[in-house]
Amino acid sequence: MQTIITIIVFLLILGSIIIIHEFGHFMAAKIFGVYCSHFSIGFGPKLWSKKGKETEYEIRALPFGGFVSMAGEEQSEDDEFKDVPIERTLKGIKTYQKVIIFLAGVFMNFILAIVVTFGVNLFSGQLPVNNAQVGQVIENSAAQEAGLQTGDIIQEMTINETGQVILVSNFDDIQLTQEGLNTTASSIHVQIKVQRGNQTEMLNATLKYDSTSQAYKLGIYQATRSMNLAESIQYTFISIGEMSVAIFAALSQLITRFSDTVTQLSGPVGIFQVTSQVTQTGQVTYILNLLSLLSVNVGIFNLLPIPGLDGCQVLFALIEKVIGRELPEKVKIGLQLCGLGLVMLLMVFVTYQDILRIFQ
Repeated sequence: MQTIITIIVFLLILGSIIIIHEFGHFMAAKIFGVYCSHFSIGFGPKLWSKKGKETEYEIRALPFGGFVSMAGEEQSEDDEFKDVPIERTLKGIKTYQKVIIFLAGVFMNFILAIVVTFGVNLFSGQLPVNNAQVGQVIENSAAQEAGLQTGDIIQEMTINETGQVILVSNFDDIQLTQEGLNTTASSIHVQIKVQRGNQTEMLNATLKYDSTSQAYKLGIYQATRSMNLAESIQYTFISIGEMSVAIFAALSQLITRFSDTVTQLSGPVGIFQVTSQVTQTGQVTYILNLLSLLSVNVGIFNLLPIPGLDGCQVLFALIEKVIGRELPEKVKIGLQLCGLGLVMLLMVFVTYQDILRIFQ
């Protein structure tokens, strides 16, 4: 049952990303009057179709992405476009219009990521409170033994061994280190002053040194609060920016350190495995965050000037503008086939790496 759920979520995530990408191309083409014969959700045998004014809208059997057929594309030069006026094809519009159409898919991928991330932030986004309020007490921790409770606000900590008093104004103040206390003891005894409702409580705790965090471990999580509208917007763009920077960094390493970086990439099998892990948590927000991350990945990847991708289509359009004529069709088709071949080879390799990681 879990595998079926994972497959459904996997198809919905990748399908929606590709559909929104193709929808971006479709809408931009429509705005500039380019004739579009088909807009399809899915691939394979046709399950349903409806003819619009000039575009046939379809749902196909394999719910994995979609496509739009535009007049003037090299791969769509057939009889269905023979009577379309040149001004209604990609070949007959201005260069800036071509560029907008080619980049519209990437734009929509970012819009999808922004909308989803904003929704997650607005309805379930959390930020730490400004004081040292206890959000959760860890089981069998020093905090639990001392009697700390959720909602307590730590105001002061006194180190019994040295008499040092630490005034606590935020959560960072309770991170006690050996260097900060000028000691190498494996444990310390602390008196903790907390505000509990309208009362003040004095609690005693024995904190053991934790080598992993390099601090004396109390055993609490900080309380959080919901994001407001302005914070939801702010952290949405922070998140999208961090995703983009990380992806560009990975791509730059792929160029400068190919042999080391390529083994760390993941393909469909790796994405399916991550989807399975996220789905098993039962947290919808994790699934939506994965959707945002993958949408940004697809958008940025399509910006690369690799034949067959949107970035190369933009490059072709700009070159043709500079030289004042179209590049030979055979050259463009040949380059696109080579580019798609390289992408497929890379996909096969990373899929092989994904399978190896599963068995290891």
